[in-house]
Amino acid sequence: MPNLDPHLLRAFLCVADVGTVNGAAAALHRTQAAVSMQIRRLEEMMGAPLFERSSKGLALTAAGLLLMPYAREIVTLNDEVHQRICGQRMEGRVKLGVVEDFAATKLVDILKAFRDLNPRVQIDLIIEGNRQLATAFEQDKLDLLICDTNEVVRKPLLVWPEQLLWTVRSDRAVATDEPLPVILFEEGCAWRTLAIEALAERKLRWNVVCEASTLVAMATAVQVGIGIGPMMAATIPPGCRELGRADDLPSPLHVDIGLYVRTSAPEQARYLAEFVSRTPGRLFAEWGRVSAAG
Repeated sequence: MPNLDPHLLRAFLCVADVGTVNGAAAALHRTQAAVSMQIRRLEEMMGAPLFERSSKGLALTAAGLLLMPYAREIVTLNDEVHQRICGQRMEGRVKLGVVEDFAATKLVDILKAFRDLNPRVQIDLIIEGNRQLATAFEQDKLDLLICDTNEVVRKPLLVWPEQLLWTVRSDRAVATDEPLPVILFEEGCAWRTLAIEALAERKLRWNVVCEASTLVAMATAVQVGIGIGPMMAATIPPGCRELGRADDLPSPLHVDIGLYVRTSAPEQARYLAEFVSRTPGRLFAEWGRVSAAG
């Protein structure tokens, strides 16, 4: 019985999550040839192909689907053992800038997992808008950054595609025979521009009934019924719903959220970035497909 190498399984999981060997290679900081060789070796061990090509990239075969949960469990246990034995030695401080929408939802599980394994690493959380965070990062005031890729000139380590869904209070009907009451983020926010473009694309009549400077402000305005506003699915507040995707309504806004590491970031900051990038399946399954930059 051959022993399953966690390195091979990690490559397998990353290709399955990303959908391409090239993207997985970027996420794993390896060459495309190296990742392809790892997949071939694993397939030889399994005695069956694990991927087949489709119009959208690579898709799992029946054998790949069967291997997936076992591979995740093996890689997870491998990482946890290593972190518990070696991670306790890591210490220091990390300045992490995050756009508010992620800090309020998906970031919680990521940092909880990291802190449980690395209690001596202190994390300073800076929560701002995309543009403010990007400026602080370019001024070397942040070690790590998670924000909209359109605001940062350098290449991200990883990219996660997201959607901003038009949200309304659940008991409110929205009619397009009169101007839509729209809640927008404040001037200077890239997502405001995207929202306006989405409204213009459908040639809709609309009025700005409220400007929101933060996620809390947007959620509150939608929740009390002031109007409709763009929000990530994970941040839609109780008592509210997605507006819908009919042809006479504005379409969702597509954004890319990137992870960036400062060139001269300290060891503990790079360690946190590696923790995120080497466990895409485990930590980011709910984010949908993870796509690597480049």
